[in-house]
Amino acid sequence: MTLSAPSMVNSTYALPKKIPQLDRLRGMAILSVVIVHSIHSGPFAAIARQGWVGVDLFFVLSGFLITGILWDTRDDNKYFSRFYGRRILRIWPAYLLLLAFVFCIIPFLKLVVGRRLLEIPSENVASWQYLLMIQNFLPQKLASSSFLIATWSLAVEEQFYLVWPLVIRYAARGFALPGLIICFLCAPVVRVVATHYGISPVAIYMNPLTHGDGLLCGAAIAIWIRTTTLKRRTLMLSGIGLLLAGLLLFLPIHPTESMSHHWSPFVFTGIALISTGLLLVALVSEHTGHVLHRFVFMNRQLAFFGYISYSLYLYHIVVLRFAGSEKLIAKLDRWHHPDLTATLMLMFGIGLSILLAWTSRVTIEAAALSRKGLFG
Repeated sequence: MTLSAPSMVNSTYALPKKIPQLDRLRGMAILSVVIVHSIHSGPFAAIARQGWVGVDLFFVLSGFLITGILWDTRDDNKYFSRFYGRRILRIWPAYLLLLAFVFCIIPFLKLVVGRRLLEIPSENVASWQYLLMIQNFLPQKLASSSFLIATWSLAVEEQFYLVWPLVIRYAARGFALPGLIICFLCAPVVRVVATHYGISPVAIYMNPLTHGDGLLCGAAIAIWIRTTTLKRRTLMLSGIGLLLAGLLLFLPIHPTESMSHHWSPFVFTGIALISTGLLLVALVSEHTGHVLHRFVFMNRQLAFFGYISYSLYLYHIVVLRFAGSEKLIAKLDRWHHPDLTATLMLMFGIGLSILLAWTSRVTIEAAALSRKGLFG
């Protein structure tokens, strides 16, 4: 018997094993990040600069998915080995490939063609610091990186997951959700204190203690859904409420730049609420109407970008840096229209980034993920 729409929205929500809408949210997140690194001038530049919020959407999704995995397996004998083993297989192949290119191939290119065609500055952060995932604790140096600046968010996530599995495993079951809510509410206060003591906006932006709102929200939602019987309507209304609350908080105070000296300590709070609201609505998107559900939350193009989002996030800055080289553009500008040449090179760079990301995803990343059974 088919349930009517009112009956479905009032039914109890059961968390499915696979949530296809999450791939679409990843697609939204990575496209916004690529946009912020692609459009630096013109009529849409002000809007494009807000694309940094895609990283915070990634944080919410990561907190939701990883916390769900940890919560569901918290009593397993291979809890730690399975979690960390699979995280290594997911994160490190593409990450090591990027580091090898930056620290091995780029110096060679610098010797061969750097002075004639490309501007290739030296990397300010040592390779061993990237391998230890502590580059975000060197914010001023990392912020001046030409190729690896985006890895700060990867470091933040990995640092969070050094601690969070221990909490899930050993803390009292009733402590996790209240603890997450308390930490989220205290986050703006921590940022105010950090600012008072002279911590720079760049350092605040890249530190897990001052920019972990999205991870906390995603983790809280994962536990809330698993420990409470919820109606679909509850998720929908909660999502809409968080979206509106986040927008009301973020829009009046949003900074012109992601690491601006003029940002509010509530900026990350607002973005986390917006992203969390979007996640909750996505979970029950079949009740948002045919158009939104089909063309947004089940969009095939967004699913593709979600599928390659991790490798695209890692690789696109390197490719765009080369494609946007002023020396290279000047060399290729045979028709004496540098703006047109720069636009064409940008389009080429974006296309090449997508191709490289897809190739990476279906080769080295897929091969690594096929080995996750080694950890049980």
